[in-house]
Amino acid sequence: MTRVLPDRVVIISDFSHVRGGASKLAVTEAGLLVAQGVAVTFFCGDDVGDLPASVEAVALNGKTLLEAGKAAAAVNGLWNRAAHRILSDWIDLNDTPRTIYHVHGYQQTLSPSVLGPLSQVRTRVVMHAHDYFLACPNGAFFDFQSSTTCTKQPLSMSCVTRHCDKRNYPQKLWRVSRQSIQNSARARLLPEATTLLIHRDMERYLFPRGTKGRIRVIPNPAKPLLPAPIHAEDNHDMVYVGDIHTYKGVELLARAGRQAKLSIRFLGAGQDLEALRAAYPEHRFDGWQTREGLAAAMADARLLVSPTLGPEPFGLAPAEALLSGIPVLLSDSMLLAKSIQQADMGMSFTAGHFDGLVHMLEWLAHDDQLIGTLSRNAADQGHTLSLSQTEWGAALLAVFKELLVDQLEAVV
Repeated sequence: MTRVLPDRVVIISDFSHVRGGASKLAVTEAGLLVAQGVAVTFFCGDDVGDLPASVEAVALNGKTLLEAGKAAAAVNGLWNRAAHRILSDWIDLNDTPRTIYHVHGYQQTLSPSVLGPLSQVRTRVVMHAHDYFLACPNGAFFDFQSSTTCTKQPLSMSCVTRHCDKRNYPQKLWRVSRQSIQNSARARLLPEATTLLIHRDMERYLFPRGTKGRIRVIPNPAKPLLPAPIHAEDNHDMVYVGDIHTYKGVELLARAGRQAKLSIRFLGAGQDLEALRAAYPEHRFDGWQTREGLAAAMADARLLVSPTLGPEPFGLAPAEALLSGIPVLLSDSMLLAKSIQQADMGMSFTAGHFDGLVHMLEWLAHDDQLIGTLSRNAADQGHTLSLSQTEWGAALLAVFKELLVDQLEAVV
């Protein structure tokens, strides 16, 4: 392959402040590319946040949908005129044949309007699927009213008429409108645009009937929480790390822990934290933790439990736990579950199945030999599920180079 680097990578992200997985990866990418000598422009919907000094920021200084007033959120969330105009102007003034546009997220501040200007540079557009918003109106293929995975075809009549939203049915209808607008704008980018998946099995959710555009799979980066893998069989703590939200299966886990007569250690914050703490006082609720706090807790972990109810595409907590020699117990709705169980690094149970979770907790709490085997396998093979930051940056750059080479060959 011809050695060619982008002139510049334009990273498009709702946030330049780290406010979740997608924004963290967008900011991380900016730093990795700059270190490789690639110029970076960060186009974001908030103000200038956690960016390296050498990164050019184009910041809209906007608010998230939840922070904005209802009327403004309803309009700008569907089509943010300012985002469309500013990105279009930037492209007109600065685009080169070797500029890459990498879209990380636009659901919170930017809106699908950013896809409009990208149609003129679509051969150099990469869209990163961190979740399921490319297909599903609520981004999760999850019915928040019934607490079950949704199998309906997105935007079908059965989808549109089903109240599955976290809040209310009018909100669902608004999401359906946004999805329709997004789908129309994205269609103008295909088949030239490239979609990045963080797990191969996302494809069957996002594109069950196939897609016209090219797809590449790049696992998320992860790094060990501990300096060296531990012997998990020496520990006793059953640990949950993440958002304290019913969708994540935390109430199911708390109830199963009570039935198994085990105290679960919950690390994280979220809208259901106080209710869970009040209902299950026998468990330990340590709240949100810094990375140092997580490391201290995980040094005492016997098992990490990820009981999510919906089809989560990647779990950073399980990936980092495995790298530290900590086995994991996951619901089978997590896309990582099959690979983890096949490699004997952890176990799985049927998502939402109370008795199955109780059984697994009781078993793994007392079987030191099994935990020891899982712990050693995790330390040896945990790296197969994720990339180091350096590997992740190199994988992104390889995709960008591929696009530029294809474009050069098309011209020739």
